[in-house]
Amino acid sequence: MSNRVAVLVLLMVISLTGCAGQIQDEQAQPPSDDPKEKGFTGYVVDRKEDSILVVSPEYEDFGSNGGASRYYPAKWFSNAPDPQVGSYVEIWTDGGPENEPYPGRARAESIAEYTAATPDGAKISEADAIRGGLYLPDGERISVPVIEDVEFQADTGTWKVRMRDAMAVDQDQSHVELEVRDVEPVEPVQEHESE
Repeated sequence: MSNRVAVLVLLMVISLTGCAGQIQDEQAQPPSDDPKEKGFTGYVVDRKEDSILVVSPEYEDFGSNGGASRYYPAKWFSNAPDPQVGSYVEIWTDGGPENEPYPGRARAESIAEYTAATPDGAKISEADAIRGGLYLPDGERISVPVIEDVEFQADTGTWKVRMRDAMAVDQDQSHVELEVRDVEPVEPVQEHESE
């Protein structure tokens, strides 16, 4: 009987340890005195000075009300000096008024940047692949890019980046699939001062 009790106690300790880990992960959100609601999430698809354009890959369907059947939330956030194009972020605003013409505008209060995945065998990360796709000629033609899927093809050494234009009138025809080569980014050469 004592073996059963020992096993039961061990299982309870393991369960409690797992719960504590989940609580810590939830508290890893931006520090604040009061709890925050879910922020605006999406991919950074453009940058101008300290502002970033973030577009959510999750669309809303307003077709039953006569609106767009695929409305992708998108906002320019000022006060965002760090996140690079291609990053997946969650942004909380300062509560100030937001401008509504599409894409909207708001001021960022805090930003959580999620680490981009680098699959086994890949030389660049998912964020690097997205950035590379956005800078290709077909990617640059999209006015408000929606990142739908990013997939590493180990057998060909390429990334498939699927996106669409949130501003396209015909959403069924707005798909673009780009191929980005998986090559190491070139590091800038630093000049050494001669002694």
